[in-house]
Amino acid sequence: MSYNYTTEVEFDYLFKILIIGDSGVGKTTILQRFAQDYFSTEYVATIGVDFQIKTIDVNEKRCKLQVWDTAGQDRFKCVVSSFYRNANGVMICFDLTDLESFRNVGNWIEEVKRYCPEQTPIFLVGTKSDLHTRRMISYESIKAFAQAKQLSYLETSSKTNENIERCFRDFTAMLVVHTNQIELTYKREPKKPSVDLRERGKVIGNNNSGCWGGDKCTI
Repeated sequence: MSYNYTTEVEFDYLFKILIIGDSGVGKTTILQRFAQDYFSTEYVATIGVDFQIKTIDVNEKRCKLQVWDTAGQDRFKCVVSSFYRNANGVMICFDLTDLESFRNVGNWIEEVKRYCPEQTPIFLVGTKSDLHTRRMISYESIKAFAQAKQLSYLETSSKTNENIERCFRDFTAMLVVHTNQIELTYKREPKKPSVDLRERGKVIGNNNSGCWGGDKCTI
C-alpha cells in the first residue's frame, strides 16, 4: 500500500474514488502522476488494489481523496468487487490507442451498477492522449457515447501531465455537488419510525463478503 497524506489536515469532505478499466490502460500512472507527480515508462501490473491519499481544495472546500487503483485482470475481479462498496465515485479509464478497451467501457459501467451504491457518479477518462499517431477512437465517437450515458469525459496523458490535475478536480467538484444533493434530499424526507427486525421474526447477522467456489463471487 502507498500513502501520501498528513494526519493533522482537516477536511470538509472525504471521498473514496475507484479507478477501474482494462489492464494496461494506464490507471496506475494516472494515480501516480496525480498523487506524487511521478511518471514511469516501466509497466508493472497492479496486484489486487493499491491506493493513494491526497487532499485538494475545490471551490473553497478542502476535500480528502482516498483514490483506489484496481487491477483490471479478470482473475482479480472477485477481490476488487468488494472495494466498490461505499465508493463515492468511480473513474473508468480506457486507452485511446486500444479500441477494445473502449468497447469494454460498457461492461465496466455495468460493474459499477452491480456493486456500487445507486447513482454513484462516474467519470470517463481517455488515457495516453499524447500518442496521436496511434489513436484508434475519434473524439466525436467518444463524446457521443459519453453523452448517451450521461457521463463527463476528459482525455489525459500521464506522460505529459495533460489534464491529470483537472480530471481529479473536476470529478471532485461533481462529488461535492452530488453529496450536497443527497444530504438535502435526506433532510427533506420525513423520518420513518425505527423497526426492530427481531420482533418481526428476522435475524440480523454478520454477512461477510467473499469469494466462494470457482469463479463465483458472493458480495
